[in-house]
Amino acid sequence: MIYNFRFSRDERPTVLERILKENVMCQGWGGGQENLDLKRDTFVQECLQVYKDDGMKSTRIPTNLQRIRQFKDGDWLVVPHLPEDQRVSIVVVDGDFPQCYEWNCDDAHLNHRVRVKKTSYGLEGNISIYNVILTGWYAKLQWLRLPVLPIPEHQAAFEKLIGEIEKEPTKIFAESKLDEYLGRMLKETEDDLLQKLRRINPSNGPISFEAVCERLVGAEGYEVIGKHGYDNQGGDFDLRCARSRKSMSPFESGDVNLYIQAKKYEGTTDEHAVQQLLKMMEKDPTAEGCVMSLGDDYSSNAIELAKQNDIALMNGRDICQLLLKSMIIKQ
Repeated sequence: MIYNFRFSRDERPTVLERILKENVMCQGWGGGQENLDLKRDTFVQECLQVYKDDGMKSTRIPTNLQRIRQFKDGDWLVVPHLPEDQRVSIVVVDGDFPQCYEWNCDDAHLNHRVRVKKTSYGLEGNISIYNVILTGWYAKLQWLRLPVLPIPEHQAAFEKLIGEIEKEPTKIFAESKLDEYLGRMLKETEDDLLQKLRRINPSNGPISFEAVCERLVGAEGYEVIGKHGYDNQGGDFDLRCARSRKSMSPFESGDVNLYIQAKKYEGTTDEHAVQQLLKMMEKDPTAEGCVMSLGDDYSSNAIELAKQNDIALMNGRDICQLLLKSMIIKQ
């Protein structure tokens, strides 16, 4: 589980020092010299009694602190404003409760101590709370006011962050600009659209990948004049399209013929689709060719063969970008 873990910023130097030197994360409302051990069944009411003169009017905070009892080995504690303001750190719980917890007398009232592993992230001040990866979490941070709150809805973001740190330990996650945020949002939209396209039929019915390809070429001025052609010698196309050159320039005449292979693939697309088009294009030397694949990329052989024969290769992200543009214009 992943938790948002608030602490008293007035005691930040002490909290940070104890993490670095003792491998413990401290929490307040521990009673100072009064024993407010979280393992005691009477903790909530006793905590209210101890701190009522300091303004505590309800059992809301001590009840919330009991979430520490749910801690398991390997849980993540996301600690905003540590090691300094506008930064965030992540520490890892070491052991299940109660083994990970102890209460110690503490004049700073940081009596609740949670043992954490030596592995931590952000204690060097290298993670800004304004980094684009953490946009969703930061947007909710002002509402995460209680000391300990589970935030499973933000786990994916912190997993991504930690994954990047483990690949590049010295990486700095600085405050992001609007363009970076919008760029990441566009990428996430494209990723979601790509996954949805991969779930539709390849060619059957009105909602299919082939129909998507038809829409995209139609948006560029092409008309589909043939489908599913083959020559029994390895040549094959899914769409044959034509566009009048006169629509582009008064100095040109004739039609541009375009053969398309639509491949609802994932991963890497090999050269077979290019070879199929070349067989068909041999009969029309003026024709152009395009492979439209939902795959992530093309093999080096496919790229080289396409380059030698001036065949366009479009991957899944290229198709999604064109489709988003087409959808906006259509509206």
